[in-house]
Amino acid sequence: MPRMSLEEARAMYKLWHDAEIALATSKSYSIAGRTLTRVDMPIIQERKKYYGRIIDELESGRRRTKVRSITPFDL
Repeated sequence: MPRMSLEEARAMYKLWHDAEIALATSKSYSIAGRTLTRVDMPIIQERKKYYGRIIDELESGRRRTKVRSITPFDL
């Protein structure tokens, strides 16, 4: 995960949370003849989960480790 401060991660989480609320009210809208279509809900939820994990990691002071499988073989 990229290194960022806890404040940055919280700001990004709030941004995606606000996007989720905005999407719940309408999918698209028009202003002065221009139309804006919001991003899809699965993308918003994925980004919220991503920044939530970063926040948890930074608050706990631990980094997640990835476990990879190892397949032994004979030469």
